[in-house]
Amino acid sequence: MTQKSADNATLLISCLFVLLWSTGFIVGRLIVDSASPNIFLTIRFFLSSLLFAAIAIAFRKKFPPVIEWHRHALAGLFINGIYLGGSYWAISQGFPAALMALLGALHPVFTMVIGLTFLRETVRPTQATGIAVGLFGVAMVLFPTIGLQAKQSYTIVVPLIALTSVLSITWGTILQKMSIAKSELLPSLAIQNASATITAITLAFVLGESQLSFNGEFLFALSWAVFILSGLGTYLLIFLVRSGSATKATSLMLLAPPLAALEAWLLFGDKLMPLQMLGFAFALLGVGLCRK
Repeated sequence: MTQKSADNATLLISCLFVLLWSTGFIVGRLIVDSASPNIFLTIRFFLSSLLFAAIAIAFRKKFPPVIEWHRHALAGLFINGIYLGGSYWAISQGFPAALMALLGALHPVFTMVIGLTFLRETVRPTQATGIAVGLFGVAMVLFPTIGLQAKQSYTIVVPLIALTSVLSITWGTILQKMSIAKSELLPSLAIQNASATITAITLAFVLGESQLSFNGEFLFALSWAVFILSGLGTYLLIFLVRSGSATKATSLMLLAPPLAALEAWLLFGDKLMPLQMLGFAFALLGVGLCRK
């Protein structure tokens, strides 16, 4: 395969990833009346773990030595368990979903800082500028909805947990480039999702969650979350991180909130303001600069 063909393939994979990743906001919206956040995540992570394990066994992928499983479990704890558990819980406590998405857009910034510190990655001025432009675009998309989505007041603990969840996925992403980078991806993801299952069960128990209704919306959201978000989406994210720069890969997440706004407009009739459409253009420009 020529370098140009490889670059084109990576671009297609990147576009598919960001499209799939953006639907996570839609799934979060679908389950609000059907299941408590961490109960839903427990089922999602458990089924995802079985899915990755079955595929790994079918394709005869080599599982890491048991003595190394704790490293994969730690990555799963950060990138899935604490990140999704914390962010879903914050939203359920009244924290605006749009503001959660805006915090999530800080992930590339945190990744850039940690990448420079621990991975000795080179971040060019163009990439740093791209992240700044992209964040500005995300803020433009989400700002009009932040004041509309708050359901109730919340204590300072809630935004702190939300911020912790973003730091968690950042560190989980970095771990994919460090201690477990040379392991087979599918077996690693099976272990990571098993670890996230235990995390979600623990959070559900500690928080006293109990809501669960097996209706059509729940089953659709669960199927999409397992096969598309956890299955294909997470696989593509870690593939992109392992095969290139962590900063470059996570910069794609800047496009997820604007795309989610477009999807909400298409699926739920949410209104898009001119400011939001302009913000989407800035987010596109930012990601383009990061990937130059």
